[in-house]
Amino acid sequence: MEAIFDVAAGIDVHRDVLVVSVRRRGERGREQVETRTYPTFHDGLVQMVAWFDEQDVPVVGLESTGVYWKPVVLALRERAPSRQVWLVNPAEVKQVPGRKTDVKDSEWLSKLVMHGLVAPSFLPPPEQAELRQLTRARTKVVGNLTRCANRIVKELESSGIKLASVCSDPLGKSARAMLEALLEGTKTVEEIADLARGKLRLKIPQLQRALAGTFTEATRFILRQLLAELSHFEREIKAFDDQIAQRLTPWQREVDLLLSMPGLDRVAIASILAEIGPDMSVFGTADKLAAWGGVCPGSNESAGKPKRAPTRKGDKYLRTILVQAAQAGKNARGSFWRDVYHRLVVRLGQPKTIMAIARKMLVAVFYMLRDGVPYRRPSPPPPSPATVRRRVQRLTQQFAELGYDVQVSPMASSSPTAPGAILAPAT
Repeated sequence: MEAIFDVAAGIDVHRDVLVVSVRRRGERGREQVETRTYPTFHDGLVQMVAWFDEQDVPVVGLESTGVYWKPVVLALRERAPSRQVWLVNPAEVKQVPGRKTDVKDSEWLSKLVMHGLVAPSFLPPPEQAELRQLTRARTKVVGNLTRCANRIVKELESSGIKLASVCSDPLGKSARAMLEALLEGTKTVEEIADLARGKLRLKIPQLQRALAGTFTEATRFILRQLLAELSHFEREIKAFDDQIAQRLTPWQREVDLLLSMPGLDRVAIASILAEIGPDMSVFGTADKLAAWGGVCPGSNESAGKPKRAPTRKGDKYLRTILVQAAQAGKNARGSFWRDVYHRLVVRLGQPKTIMAIARKMLVAVFYMLRDGVPYRRPSPPPPSPATVRRRVQRLTQQFAELGYDVQVSPMASSSPTAPGAILAPAT
């Protein structure tokens, strides 16, 4: 095998120890390997990087094992920014069964890196890594808030309080005020229902019926705790939003470009930029970005016959936010995504259609960021001659079924594919 590096290192990462091998090409292509072990404490990482400096190691490969690889990569980047760090997929690094040890794993990894037999994963720059850390943590807090809100609704339903049946948002401003009044227990049902605001006041009779339940003391205590927890999560999300907005300031131009696309808001844009960044040159093409994001169709073919293949794995955080954006885009009136949804859902079904829209949105994001242009609604491609013929035949048959004799000829003022028709009642 032809080597692309004269010196390469491989690190087998564990929680408490790092097994490090440095592979060097000697005379006549012979390879020499030296292996050392370092603790994962900070001083051990410093010693490891110093050894790499002594050996003039230009590239280091390691597997993405849990979160244990993160301090290793951070130490390598801080002390030697010019050194290449290859974070590889563990599924692509497999030893021969029965010959697996920590030393052999590090030696094998150094060999794969030296000969370019593995592909490095995308590692974001430090500022993007911090933004990614914040957006992912915010996603988890939003999940906690949702679970807390569902528990509140569950407690209300178990007590016979049917706010969820009347209010579109059972924890909105009006519903929250009525719930607080219920917990106080000093007002009548009519007085509590009168706390409704806006259009909800039209449903006061229904609210009076929905609020006619009873609370036990245990339920009151649980609801007070859950409401306090809900308020805590709301404050936490607001703090995350402020931090994320500060880190998006250098990318305001990209944010403004992406805001022009239906289905994307500032929360979705922050998550997308945190995952892929503003520089599209690291992905090369839109298809590669779609594959990396996990919104690309799978491929499984054997003996010339395609087999069922699910969507390939990718960045789950990017995939989740794209699916949510696709849902919002297909619900936006007059949007291109709404048209795509109604065109494809009959043939593909809803899950596959949403995934198809998510991929189209990511492709659009790629070209918007690469070319620095705002979103433009795509023009539908002209139908092919074969499509026109099939459509004309179908329409002609339908007219014949209605009792009309149809003669079709192209219109002189239109393109050759645009059909014109002269209708005469059938005799």
